Amino acid sequence: MFGHDADLQPLPIERAAGLTQSTDDGERSTDIVDSDPAALQLEKRSLLASHRGTVSEDVSDGPQKQQRRYFTAAMFCLVATLLSADQNLLAPNLTAVARDFNFTDAQRDKYLGGVISAAFFLLGAPAALLIGYLSDTMNRAKLLFWVVLLGEGPCLLTYFVSSYWQLFVLRALTGISIGGCLPLVFNLLGDLFDAQHRANVLSGVLIATGAGTAIGQALAGLIGPATNWRWPFVIVALPSLFVTGIMLAVVQEPPRGITEPALQAEFAADANFVYSERITMKQSIALLRVPTNMYVFIQGLFGCLPWGVLLTYLTDYLAQDKGLSVPTATMVTVFWGLGGGVGAVGGGALGQWLYNNISKASMPLFTGITVASATLPMWWLTNANLLTTPIFFTLLLAVTGGMLSSTAGPLNKAMLLNVNEPETRGVALAWQSMTDDLGKGLGPALVSALISALGRQSAFNLAIAGWLPCGALLALVAVSLTKDEAAMQARLALKVDNHIPYEDDSLSYTNSNT
Repeated sequence: MFGHDADLQPLPIERAAGLTQSTDDGERSTDIVDSDPAALQLEKRSLLASHRGTVSEDVSDGPQKQQRRYFTAAMFCLVATLLSADQNLLAPNLTAVARDFNFTDAQRDKYLGGVISAAFFLLGAPAALLIGYLSDTMNRAKLLFWVVLLGEGPCLLTYFVSSYWQLFVLRALTGISIGGCLPLVFNLLGDLFDAQHRANVLSGVLIATGAGTAIGQALAGLIGPATNWRWPFVIVALPSLFVTGIMLAVVQEPPRGITEPALQAEFAADANFVYSERITMKQSIALLRVPTNMYVFIQGLFGCLPWGVLLTYLTDYLAQDKGLSVPTATMVTVFWGLGGGVGAVGGGALGQWLYNNISKASMPLFTGITVASATLPMWWLTNANLLTTPIFFTLLLAVTGGMLSSTAGPLNKAMLLNVNEPETRGVALAWQSMTDDLGKGLGPALVSALISALGRQSAFNLAIAGWLPCGALLALVAVSLTKDEAAMQARLALKVDNHIPYEDDSLSYTNSNT
């Protein structure tokens, strides 16, 4: 499973990695390019791109194009943020909804807190894969519009529901929309920013969408009791639909592959060049044979257990089992969330700096170490006597744990963008989103089963250990990342070489395939 497949690796990996490393260092590996035709094409394309100007660099873009790129990224981010505000609108008003449907407290917890939440994430998982596949075959800006419409239309219609099953269907449709939106936005951002900037940009998107979720929940908590539980859905849906319509009218889809080194010469040489490759079913399955992809996909399944504890049980456990007051227990989880925000932004920036200045392998090593280290503060919160511990120390550990556990979000997605061709990124990101959504849906259920078998404290200790294999798998990406990136660039060079013969007299270079 983890071997490099022949269909995916037309260029020997070690030689491609050597070529990439040598060009990263500003040197030329003559023996490599002389001995491998594919590497020769990639090397000469690099020479052409540097000679004509690299189109993805900020300097060559010029101020207007650079501003346009950031405006486009901001619009995509805003659309995703507004859609994310819909995610937890139901949570603050579960009891009010239950009274509307004449539910008992037990029915409230089962059908509103359990069944709808599970459907929201579990239906969103396979939908993400379908939307990811579509994003690799059609105009992504238009697809984003329809994905948001699929979610915010039902959100708006929630105001009119009169039965539980109507609510269930509408929330499931919104889950499908949210599940497919982020992989689609990340796919678009991969063609707006190159490998040296992606982690920083993705950190900002994750923070923005997390803020959107929090703002939506806060609005529901404030407006629902003051009016009724239905109005927050209207208030969130209308601006989202409005902004998405503006996005469709003013934003153009970025050209696929424009940020890739192997394609730079073609984009620099011909303003009308279009990278027209589209994903096939064979390619979408073959993604599972790329080691970096598989390590990133699988780690999410282990990570669902500790996140299941955090998102579902931690506040109640600290209050009921560890003796903290409810406000203090809530404060601990809030500080963990604040640390998570710092970890996503700071971890994304530090991981990107390591990638750019130390080595590509240092990014996944950093991610794996930090995620595995998050077990320590979480275990301490689970097992220590918090009543005799200064609250400052408890909050400090909560912030630290949040920071350590949240570095993986932007860096994992950046690594997937870096090792997959432009026409396969949507599906690759969807696979990762799917494992995450399965974790969100199954994590609390698995932890609940552990509690039934072991009791709360032992179950939480075992679940928190899920971050150890999660971190180990991310650290293993250090072995494969450079090779997988080089192999992807070589595949791009060969694809273009099969279709685009060209000549550059100033470099005395003629395509060897013509």
